Amino acid sequence: MTVAHCRALALRCIAPLAIIVAAAALGACQGHRSTEPVPVGPALLRVGAAQLSANNPIAGLRQLSGLLSAESLARPGEDGRMQPWLAESWNRNSDGRSVRIHLRPLVRFHDGSQLDAATVAGVLPDSLRGFMGPLFADIDYVKASSKTTVEIGLKESSPLLLEALEASIQKQGPPLISTGPFMVPQHTTELRANVDYYQGKPAIDRVTVTNYPNVRSAWAEMLRDNLDMLWEVGPDALNSLERSSKISTFTYTRHYQYVIALNTQAPMLRSRELRRALNLAIDRPAIVQRALNGHGIPSSGPIPLQHWALSDDAVPFSFDPKRAAEMISSVSRGAPLRFKSLVSADSIDERIALELKRQLAQVGVELTIEEASLDQIVQRGSERQYEAVITEAISGPSLFRLYEMWHSGGGTNWGNFGDPSIDAAFDRARHARSDDEYRDAIAGIRRAFVEDPPALFLAWSVRARAVSNRFVVPPAEPGRDIVSTLRLWKPIGDAKLASRN
Repeated sequence: MTVAHCRALALRCIAPLAIIVAAAALGACQGHRSTEPVPVGPALLRVGAAQLSANNPIAGLRQLSGLLSAESLARPGEDGRMQPWLAESWNRNSDGRSVRIHLRPLVRFHDGSQLDAATVAGVLPDSLRGFMGPLFADIDYVKASSKTTVEIGLKESSPLLLEALEASIQKQGPPLISTGPFMVPQHTTELRANVDYYQGKPAIDRVTVTNYPNVRSAWAEMLRDNLDMLWEVGPDALNSLERSSKISTFTYTRHYQYVIALNTQAPMLRSRELRRALNLAIDRPAIVQRALNGHGIPSSGPIPLQHWALSDDAVPFSFDPKRAAEMISSVSRGAPLRFKSLVSADSIDERIALELKRQLAQVGVELTIEEASLDQIVQRGSERQYEAVITEAISGPSLFRLYEMWHSGGGTNWGNFGDPSIDAAFDRARHARSDDEYRDAIAGIRRAFVEDPPALFLAWSVRARAVSNRFVVPPAEPGRDIVSTLRLWKPIGDAKLASRN
């Protein structure tokens, strides 16, 4: 893998606006619906997005198209189990070394061609290679065993292969040619409805995307009725949007956590007991309230509590500043304890850093804050030239995503995280032959993160979509955000569109 590829994967992992094939979390709606009619005709959804691409609107649009245009064979549910998507079903053989995937019928690509096993077998290896990184070495072969069945052979049992089936199925482009309800015509800055979509033509005909320097600018345009949707609203703006009678906000918990990742090779942070003490010193609910304006969920570990294989719901680290101070004093032998954390030029990260600085000072630790760009953070992470960094780290819902981030050989491990005990625990899950072995491996991963923590896990990230009340937004499936229902959105009062859906 090239340095450029590694950096791109790393940015995908730490940037909050990265492409994620499977959307996350149940939406919650506030506000009142307007009954004002809109003109009958082709339905247009005007989306405003902050800082997707300052200079290239087409590139900015493509950053959103993964959610609206691309589909995959499977997608993870909120409990971490894989759910069929383009695949109708699958079955593994008795030794777990091959998987037969049965495709959904009557699916077509955006170019009109049929989704069949031969085509999927042709594009899947490259898709998996780019998505899985080093884990792709587990794959022995990919072949079409019938017109509707694809077989994947493995060198040894690997349940993480099924989790990697969320890699998108698309033909070589540009333009992006997949199977989703919207498609991206080449050299345009809009998405258009896929009239041949196998679940029915979307009620919205076109989606346009405009980039803004910040959410405030996009919000002002929405109040002027120049936009219909704000793509993503962070904690800073969410409270003000919820007060509007013209807008409904739909909150969702992202599959990202705010963490302070630690360089366990840095002299000041080599002691695992010290890193355990730092975890005990953190008041996570206070971080949610003071740094995230109440829009977050406290967390102290990498695995979502709702994961199907996580049997123990006890909190790995509880807030115990007295015990933390005692452990820190024992490790430091009374000497001053100081370390420095990199922080991106982001208001949320900066507030988290200041709150961490305040909390750690209460147990005798001095945290120094150093501002850096995302490029600088990735570069210094790859060279281990840092002590700590405050960032958002991808955290599920599948174990595969955690493996890629925290295993020392993971494809998106931009900060050289991991150690032999964490690697060994992940590898047991990687080659589990049964659900029981997988559960045992998950428990081992959790223990490894408690005994030798590579980070301070702080809070799950909460965001919102904001949509004009001129649109009817159906509720999402459990565990999905409202973007998953976008093909069903309709302008209020448009009888023509309602009859066509």
